[in-house]
Amino acid sequence: MTALLSGFAQRLEPVGRILELPDWHVWGSSPIDGPDGKVHLFSARWPVETGFGGWSTHSQIVHSVASEPEGPFEVVDVVLTGRGGRHWDAAMVHNPTIHEHEGRYYLFHIGNLDGRPFTQQIGVAVSDSLYGPWTRLDDPVLGPSQYRAWDWLMATNPALLRHSNGQFWLYYKSWDMADLKRKMGLAVADHILGPYHKHPDNPIVDYSPQGKQVEDAYVWFEDGLFYMLMADDNEGVVCQHGGALITSEDGIHWSEPQIGYQTTEVYFEGEPVRRFERPQVLLRDGHPAYLYLAMQGDEAASPALLRVRR
Repeated sequence: MTALLSGFAQRLEPVGRILELPDWHVWGSSPIDGPDGKVHLFSARWPVETGFGGWSTHSQIVHSVASEPEGPFEVVDVVLTGRGGRHWDAAMVHNPTIHEHEGRYYLFHIGNLDGRPFTQQIGVAVSDSLYGPWTRLDDPVLGPSQYRAWDWLMATNPALLRHSNGQFWLYYKSWDMADLKRKMGLAVADHILGPYHKHPDNPIVDYSPQGKQVEDAYVWFEDGLFYMLMADDNEGVVCQHGGALITSEDGIHWSEPQIGYQTTEVYFEGEPVRRFERPQVLLRDGHPAYLYLAMQGDEAASPALLRVRR
């Protein structure tokens, strides 16, 4: 497949690394404009001393604030940590995505029981303010299906969209054990807190026939189309270690992929090709303004920021 550089990718320009925290890996940062005129960022972090794989057992979610989308950001609070005990999110919380609905804030995230992949599920915490306090639901809003379904192993990495019909569409990733490929599913609810019902056409994004896979979706609606931006970090559907972008008229049936963002060295001089994942978009007036990504580093991972030209 000869991939085309999407119009979105052509409008990206580098800003740089942000929120570099000594002794912490920082990953998966989700932005939102607050009523206080600040930009609020919700990020996953875990201690460098636990290794890069320590996210699966030690990740927590922190809240950072800046006057501008490009920072500098200051951590103001630890929002969520693993609850311990036998809770579904006992070990950790990770990969946040923040959304506002009718004046309240909903922090979707993943968690797991004990670090094992098959205990990963999707949860949500709710607050009347971006500064908290946050009330987490006791139970996950989306979990895996029954054994031998394509998504029986896990339900993870939420991407939420408020549909024009009033429903809430929750896109998620699972790992199909039949062919060992990551695929995207969709669950739909009438209320933002659920119950969510999985779509009968799942998985709705599946590149396993080409021997490929993607993950880390972010979804938005713009000018009559659904957009899904995904990390193309594993086997290169269109841009290995970059991103893939697909569009849809109905949010279920998707176009052929184009390059959604390129690899790290294209944007940041002197950077080698690194893991470049968890795309999250700051939307302003219904249009992408900034793209926040997670990027590995020599000592620690941190968010990397790209500006979206209009």
